[in-house]
Amino acid sequence: MKILGYDYEFEKNVNDHTGSYGWFDAKSLTIQIADNLNKQQKESTILHEILEALSYHLMLEIGNNTIMPLEAGLYQVLTDAGVDLSPLSLEFEKILEE
Repeated sequence: MKILGYDYEFEKNVNDHTGSYGWFDAKSLTIQIADNLNKQQKESTILHEILEALSYHLMLEIGNNTIMPLEAGLYQVLTDAGVDLSPLSLEFEKILEE
């Protein structure tokens, strides 16, 4: 997945110590997503990690306490408007099949 010109790769399984569904790492250009999420959780988590990456690369310094409600609100608005977010998780789904 390309985010602001950077090629991010998906990985399954989140580090157990984080207690979160997803994790973004700017140094390794990876986004880790837990492999046991349902469709909605997966899409919402990927959206969250995209917001994290945007905040990092644009030096917005938006904290998780701001990103979480932004993600929830954006996910609700997009899905209620009929926007298909499943393409966000296509790369991740390929990894799960391996």
